[in-house]
Amino acid sequence: MFSEVKGNPINNNNNNNNNKNKNNNNNSKLEFIFQVLVSIILLYNTINKNNEISLIENFYKNSFLILSTTINICYQFFIKFNFTSKNLHSRSHKNNNDDNKLLVERQQSDWGLGLGISLIPNILLVILLTLNNNNNNNNNNYFTIISLYQISLSIISPLFLFNHINTYRNSKIWKPSSSSSHQPSLTKKEYTNFIIIFLITLIISFTIFFDNEINFNNLKLTLFLFLLSFIFLVITKQLLYKLPNSFTIGEASIISQIITILLSESIRYFYNLFINNNNNNNNNDNSINKFSRINILYCFYSLIVGSLFIVFLNSLFNVAKSLRKLMTDYNNNNNNNNLIKNIIIKSSLFYFLVIFIIVGIIYPVLSYQLNGENPFIWVFEYIGSSDRIKYTIGLWMVLLVFTIFSYQPTIHSSIPMIISRKYFHILAIVMFTPPLLLEGDDDMYKFMVLSYSVSISALILLELLKYSLAPPLALPIRHYMDRFLDDRDSGLITTTHIYLLLGCSIPLFLTFFMDLIHLGSSGIQSNSYHFLSPFSGILTIGIGDTMASYFGVKYGRNKWFGSQKSIEGTVAGSIFTIIASLLLYWFCSASGSSLTISSILKIIVTSTSCSLMEASTTQIDNLILPLFYFTLINL
Repeated sequence: MFSEVKGNPINNNNNNNNNKNKNNNNNSKLEFIFQVLVSIILLYNTINKNNEISLIENFYKNSFLILSTTINICYQFFIKFNFTSKNLHSRSHKNNNDDNKLLVERQQSDWGLGLGISLIPNILLVILLTLNNNNNNNNNNYFTIISLYQISLSIISPLFLFNHINTYRNSKIWKPSSSSSHQPSLTKKEYTNFIIIFLITLIISFTIFFDNEINFNNLKLTLFLFLLSFIFLVITKQLLYKLPNSFTIGEASIISQIITILLSESIRYFYNLFINNNNNNNNNDNSINKFSRINILYCFYSLIVGSLFIVFLNSLFNVAKSLRKLMTDYNNNNNNNNLIKNIIIKSSLFYFLVIFIIVGIIYPVLSYQLNGENPFIWVFEYIGSSDRIKYTIGLWMVLLVFTIFSYQPTIHSSIPMIISRKYFHILAIVMFTPPLLLEGDDDMYKFMVLSYSVSISALILLELLKYSLAPPLALPIRHYMDRFLDDRDSGLITTTHIYLLLGCSIPLFLTFFMDLIHLGSSGIQSNSYHFLSPFSGILTIGIGDTMASYFGVKYGRNKWFGSQKSIEGTVAGSIFTIIASLLLYWFCSASGSSLTISSILKIIVTSTSCSLMEASTTQIDNLILPLFYFTLINL
């Protein structure tokens, strides 16, 4: 009797796992089709651009982009037929051992590896094609740098990731654990493959070197591409092992690519600022407008990279992790005097490290960037320079205070959690849409970039605080934020709210950089990208995803591919995204834009594709959908 009772749940779990893997396979097929189609369309556009160019230098540039995109498409097919859920978990099912999972990834989702290696390279290719449409010679340097990023992330970085997965996917060392962050050491096979990847990088560098526009010698180019991809692998591994069950491999890959580019660009900008002393070259511009785009850009790098640096040092010195362990022991009633003393010491060290980096590093760097001004005074002057900025901040403060003190999930217990969480999506619409609608107001545009930078930095530090459990602030913050968790927030950190902010901000950051490339530090918004590009996050996750969830929960009867997502919800999300996109497009018609048949069809296809992607992907859509929309709307 005991064996029967014990055996039935195992059989049920195995059946559930088999059904889940089958559903994931069905879902991933549509996700795969969409992403490959986007890559093929981009490849076609790149080839067409190539045919229009007569200069041999630009021909070489686009030829390499054609090569990198083609290889990336091949990678996606390779992933589809070699990294399926059946292949990945076959050993696990054979041994009836759930602990034999291959990676320290979030268990409710598939890997998402195809999206992970193609989404960011496709966005970079969209930016490059946009730059190619402009004959401004000032774009050459940016074209070179972005091309190198695109080639590295399309060809070389996936090789590093494939090598690591193939080396360890059958290793019993590679197990998920909420309390363990053990990383397998490099094997002889992986070292050998690193050498092979380096040789491939060397060959690519030799061919790129024939482009006279690229100001790298062959060795520097090889090292740049190789190190860029190696940094990507290191960050991906750190995310998966240090924060088990928090990411899928695809999500970790996307975040790692973003961080890699951000770190590389930060090093380049700070090198120009401190070593080349370009700050003095901008004094004339800053004396006229000290709130110029270049100053906003430096603030962006300082804030976000500074917060990541705080996380890095906490990981390096093992402060947050050891403090978390001490607090866990304390919560388990092991509250002896020695333990309490260690908690006080570690907590003091944690807060000291955070304050020291903010006051001792970030503050002086910001002050130097602003020609010696006090950054806090600079911020208040910036806020006071525009009535619209003051009104916007006032509105935000009212909304945030209302949210913190009035909106509690326990109050709305009759509302499903998936709907309660969408309150923050609606909040994002109310907070972020009005400033972006003020087309031509460069102050509001720069203000939104700065605001997003501050918000992302604050959320990173809040997650670090939550992870460390540092008293006295961590527990109240964690208690409030954990009320909004769902099954995807099963890891050591909460990612969905960070993804929500990233999904809203990344499209705006991209358009900000594109404007900066086209028009310089004193320019305003250009017409080099689609008008709806900055609204990609608001349209997809603010409106589309919210409406899909509401109608899916309330009226959903027919499910997609046997999943929990309904056809009714997908249709509603698509319709509302289309309507909102058309309204936004119509709103700007006074400034010269007008709705044409082609623009309407483009909006319909883009919105519908995003809704279908939302229905098919098991990745967190707050991160995926805005990037997917941004790519499609700019094709």
